[in-house]
Amino acid sequence: MGRTLRFQTSDFESVELTWRCLQGRFLLRPGPEANRRMLGVIGQAMRLFEGDVRLYFAGGTCNHIHIVAAFRSAEVKAAWTCHVRTNLSKELGDLYDWRGCHWERRSTDIPILDEATLLDRLVYLAGQTTKAGLVRRAIEWPGVPWIQAVTEGRPLVGVWYDRTRLYRLRMAWEARPKGKRGPRPVLADVAEARTVELSPPPMWAELAEAEQRGRWCEVIESAEARYPAPARVLGPGAVLRVKPHDRPEKSKRSPAPAVHASSRAQRLEWRAAYRAFVETYRAAMQALLAGVEACGFPPEGCRPVRIAPGPGG
Repeated sequence: MGRTLRFQTSDFESVELTWRCLQGRFLLRPGPEANRRMLGVIGQAMRLFEGDVRLYFAGGTCNHIHIVAAFRSAEVKAAWTCHVRTNLSKELGDLYDWRGCHWERRSTDIPILDEATLLDRLVYLAGQTTKAGLVRRAIEWPGVPWIQAVTEGRPLVGVWYDRTRLYRLRMAWEARPKGKRGPRPVLADVAEARTVELSPPPMWAELAEAEQRGRWCEVIESAEARYPAPARVLGPGAVLRVKPHDRPEKSKRSPAPAVHASSRAQRLEWRAAYRAFVETYRAAMQALLAGVEACGFPPEGCRPVRIAPGPGG
């Protein structure tokens, strides 16, 4: 079965992104430096795509992450996702001595079609750590403090390491005579603070900030009631001692739905729109491969960036 094409029916359509680590390994294990690097990568991406991305919330455990956000277009979603996943692999791989990609497969992007379903997905994300038996209460999770950010207004500040600048500094350092080099440039020399700004979900956008925090507190309470922690939990201290290269003996996983919606009618309507999009996209791809310039790719998807020339190209 081929991969699902990136498809977005409207500007700033809410979507849930899920990224799972290779073989279920604990490569997203939290910790002070890991948290800073994760926020730095996301903060840099938000700066690069300022105005085109609305980040609502995120949650996950040591081996996967869920992000609920909205993007101006499918192409923005693809570019933002690529930037974050690639740089998380680099930064956490550097921290945990893991070479290569962190991720098991392509990002799973599931559209969220209505506000009731969006609220339900936020509850699901907030309950990830208690559901997995990692902590007794969601706020105890030692990872990125997403919950404290939405309920208390805590700023999400990370560090972005400009590795391109570090490379140039080291090349200049090596070009100097040995007696005039001074200290070799290190990662701390290119560290820059990055702040991640969360947007309120669309159903709360008109509420005052205090009311938004109250709604978020209700979400967290609902998550802990729906996904209560088992009698025995790992605990924050033990989570921080997990070995990043390890993986669980068994991994529970259910098939991801194509779309999140409150009703069957919504899902059927979305599937019909997606099928029509796929037909148009495939016809445009065939025309492009044949060398037709105006091949008419549908605006709901992503136009291919690199295409091999057709028979006459």
